[in-house]
Amino acid sequence: MTTIRVIPYSERGASLNMALDWILMRNVMDGAEPCLRFYGFNPPAVTIGKFQSGIPRSLSGYPCARRPTGGRAVLHDGDLVFSLTGRHTAGHFSGSVLETYRKTAEILSRAARRLGVPVEVERGNPQPYDELCFRSTSRYEITLDGRKVVGIAQARERDVFLEQGSIYVPADRWLYMNEIKKVFTETGFYIAEKDFSPDELKRAEEVQKEFEVR
Repeated sequence: MTTIRVIPYSERGASLNMALDWILMRNVMDGAEPCLRFYGFNPPAVTIGKFQSGIPRSLSGYPCARRPTGGRAVLHDGDLVFSLTGRHTAGHFSGSVLETYRKTAEILSRAARRLGVPVEVERGNPQPYDELCFRSTSRYEITLDGRKVVGIAQARERDVFLEQGSIYVPADRWLYMNEIKKVFTETGFYIAEKDFSPDELKRAEEVQKEFEVR
């Protein structure tokens, strides 16, 4: 059984949230266990993908941060956000970029269905590019009645991956987080809940400006 650290839900500003996920990826690169984090944005904010050129005009009134992962612009206003980091060369999430996406989507969709939300995992060809994440669907993202409700972006460095996802599944977030953790357990993970240490918070605060977009 593989231990996975789970960081309890919290709400922070956009650039600090991105810096914290970046720190978690660094931790795994330095030998730490995989990590699952749940969080939100306070105040509401926009994140854009690592390679996205700028803030879409329709979202220009919000604070903005650049994600360490790819993908397109997301407005975080009431969504449940998660990050997942681990190794793509060994263990449950090993495989190609698409394989890791698929395995994550299967966990999230199983948890949603247990709460009575009949989501589907998209397996067809990606739709045409749109600068807003939730206006088009990529393979292994999650839909409900044909509408995208989970968007996930991924980054890889050395043998480590980081996924960041925005969830608009219509379910109580606390129940949904609990179901996600149950599915992880059934998949072969041992849940070890552990919040950020003072050192991790300090390291994130020191680099958060690198993720700010003005």
